[in-house]
Amino acid sequence: MFETDGRETEEPLGDAGGAADGVKLETLGDALVLRVTGALDLVLAPKIRQLVDRAQRLAPSVLVIDLTEVDFLASAGMAELVRAHRLTASMAVRVVATGRVTLRPLELTRLTDELVIVPTLAAALDRV
Repeated sequence: MFETDGRETEEPLGDAGGAADGVKLETLGDALVLRVTGALDLVLAPKIRQLVDRAQRLAPSVLVIDLTEVDFLASAGMAELVRAHRLTASMAVRVVATGRVTLRPLELTRLTDELVIVPTLAAALDRV
C-alpha cells in the first residue's frame, strides 16, 4: 500500500518516466515484465534500476526486460541490463531485443554472450 495525499492506494508494481520515455513493471502470469519505451540512456537508467530492485523484492521466477519500444540504447542502459542479470541470481532475466537499435549494440559489446536475449515477449514467456 502506498500513501498519496493521505489516501492509501494499491499500486503493486510501478512505472516511471515521461510520456515519450518511460518504464513500466507489470505482471504477466508468473513473470514480471519491465517494458521500456523511448531512449534507454543516462536519464532512464536510474528508473530501470529502481524497478529492477522492486522486481527482485517481489521474487518472480522470471523478469523480462522488454526493449521492443526502445529507440536508443546507451551504455548506461546496457550497464543496467548487466546489473539486473548479475543481481538477480534467484530469478531468470530475459531481454527482448531485436533489430539495429537494441540488438546490434548488445552484439557489438558482446553482451549477447552474457545476457539471455530473445526476439519477442512471447518467446520470453514461453520458457516460464
